[in-house]
Amino acid sequence: MKRRQKRMAATEKRANARSGPGKPSVFEQLDAIGYELGEQVGLAPDPKIPKPKVQVPVWCRIIGNRFCRTIWKPILKLRFNGKVNWRNYGRMIGIVERSKTFWTTDFSRIINEEFGDLTKREAKKIEAQISREEIRARCVKALGRKVGKDESLEKLVDELLERRLEEHDRLREIAFRHVARQPAKISIQFFEGVAEGYRCFLDAEAKFSGDRGRTETYMSLLPYMLEVEQMRKLQPPITRAKFYDTLSEIFRLPPKVYDRFNDICDDIKFPLNNLGRPRNRAMAAG
Repeated sequence: MKRRQKRMAATEKRANARSGPGKPSVFEQLDAIGYELGEQVGLAPDPKIPKPKVQVPVWCRIIGNRFCRTIWKPILKLRFNGKVNWRNYGRMIGIVERSKTFWTTDFSRIINEEFGDLTKREAKKIEAQISREEIRARCVKALGRKVGKDESLEKLVDELLERRLEEHDRLREIAFRHVARQPAKISIQFFEGVAEGYRCFLDAEAKFSGDRGRTETYMSLLPYMLEVEQMRKLQPPITRAKFYDTLSEIFRLPPKVYDRFNDICDDIKFPLNNLGRPRNRAMAAG
């Protein structure tokens, strides 16, 4: 076990050495992924936000394509086509209401379940990749007001969340005013749509509806976008099995599902090779 940890530490050190001082931050990588996913669903980019400099690898683009065909499919069907569809309007409001429940209830529960029992070493490893200073700077920019030095990051995040919830409430009130002026038949369609929308994207456990079981793997791969591209150049090469071990330390992935993980990687053209597969098959057989 200690030997494996030393090998992983050495691999990580070599990868960091290759990344250089100009390595894009976590948020810059997220911006690039968000920009790419927006293009996948046909969203026009915000002209105020510059185009990301980080290049998104092919396998990340394929993940975006898979999202369009699975978890995002119910939402993409709601695109406005020039004529009001009251049932779809209700579905959109249902999705908005479900997102409120996610941020006020599900989010803290998920964070606690995923990271509540991290060791100090694991927590430091994650914190090292996420700069509180950059988070604060982004919060200040999003708030658009003067922020005192004594205002904590937690306070700023809470204020941003409160603004988001207020915006959701405003959208719901506008929708209810519109439907109040319609005949009962239309109102029935609208409110039936609200109920459908509440569960068409996230279910009661805050898992994606329509997920084929692969989304969790996709989500665990995306944060390592640039690291994976760096690993491709290392000698000796990093195998998928070793990379899977790294992921399992953070995302609690069980070792016996490696074969399924490898099949998913093949599907999205994930670049790391598969030299470690026989070892994991032996683990599954045991």
